[in-house]
Amino acid sequence: MILVQHNNQGNLKPYFYFALEEYIMQNLLKADEAYFFTWKIKGVVIGKHQVLENEVNLDYLKENKIDVYRRPSGGGAVYADENNTMFSMITKKTENFSFKPYLQKVIDAMAKIGLDIEFSGRNDLLFNNKKISGVAFLQNKYGFLIHGTLLYDVDIETMIRTITPNNEKLISKGIESVRSRVVNLKQYLPKLNEAQLIKHLENEITTKVYHLSPEEEQIINQLAEKYMTDEWRFEKQPPYTKKLSKRISGGMFNIVLDLNLGVIENIKIYGDYFDLLPVEIIENRLKKVKYNKTEVLKALDDIVLESILLDVNKAEFSELLLSGIIE
Repeated sequence: MILVQHNNQGNLKPYFYFALEEYIMQNLLKADEAYFFTWKIKGVVIGKHQVLENEVNLDYLKENKIDVYRRPSGGGAVYADENNTMFSMITKKTENFSFKPYLQKVIDAMAKIGLDIEFSGRNDLLFNNKKISGVAFLQNKYGFLIHGTLLYDVDIETMIRTITPNNEKLISKGIESVRSRVVNLKQYLPKLNEAQLIKHLENEITTKVYHLSPEEEQIINQLAEKYMTDEWRFEKQPPYTKKLSKRISGGMFNIVLDLNLGVIENIKIYGDYFDLLPVEIIENRLKKVKYNKTEVLKALDDIVLESILLDVNKAEFSELLLSGIIE
């Protein structure tokens, strides 16, 4: 394998790395070659086909200013911090693809430092029957991409709180459950810090080095811009229904939103409120509106909610409507 080196070290945003994977697949891959690099991020990364609010704790993310990213591959949500390493392997297509030959390189490298790692299930690496790595996968006309996590000393409690629904009982149970199923490697590597571990993996897995030129890095940074957009992060998810419920001034409100590509396709407002005018006035105003703070507030700007719903507070109603949005 060929180790890819660049000048983006220290940047904890994943956009560059998604674009780097894309650039390698489209421009560097040859039939007899494979590429490898490691990277770091801080935040939650969800799979290409996942619905954001089904996978994360929105309130916790907002409160703790934890960013959310959407990767171009499938699979589930992961949390990573500066004590966790991500890796990518990129190769040409083969007729009968399998994770195993590529992850075996990680297994063999770990064996040389005394860690007996096993391949398990579809895409996991285990140590002492506990997960140290989960792997995602992408295939396109150019080749195969494998990228995954490597748990060194990740904050497990934060990890669970970010990717568990906003229910303290579920979170508490989840923390203990996950602690019993995952493990950080740091405690088993007293003579190697994380940087030394990654250097060891690079030395064992790769045989050559490819240095990105400044011109290539500029191209990759341009490719990365699409992964930064709200359209990519929030509107690429499949059509889904979102439900919001809260008692505010004016009564108990249950709002059901049908969302498609980030747009409110339909909205129904239920509850024990008293209506002075048909609530459809509000619903019709919000249909076909982009579900983001700016557009929703703009749509409601010239509506006097107090003339439609008895005793309602417009600020509270707007806050409920916007409570599922991360920007």
